[in-house]
Amino acid sequence: MSKKVEISLFSIVTLILLANIIYKLTMGKEIEFYEIIAMGVFSMFLLYAITWGNKAEKNGILQDEELGRKITETASNISYTILYFVILAAILADKLVNGTSNVFLLAVFIFALIIFPFVQYLVAKKYK
Repeated sequence: MSKKVEISLFSIVTLILLANIIYKLTMGKEIEFYEIIAMGVFSMFLLYAITWGNKAEKNGILQDEELGRKITETASNISYTILYFVILAAILADKLVNGTSNVFLLAVFIFALIIFPFVQYLVAKKYK
């Protein structure tokens, strides 16, 4: 599939999902879990299609090239840090709103704290 077709397809699906969510919000209807997940998944596909080139068409940056790997590494580090602070903000907001902390949210936060250094350790061990 060409890059333009991918971008067009994922854009249309993402816009349809967004329009459906906005419609449900304005009508006071409940937004289903799968609609939110689908919106996230198709948004992710759209961003991948916009970001990366196509090997068959030889356009753009490819993920398996050196520059693509560097972009992925940098984006991963930045994303991890942003996600860490979003989880922390969610814990603080939960504490302010409910007066208690959600145990599952705290577990995710602790997992986020240790997963990056743990993976670094495993990768470093591979090179020793």
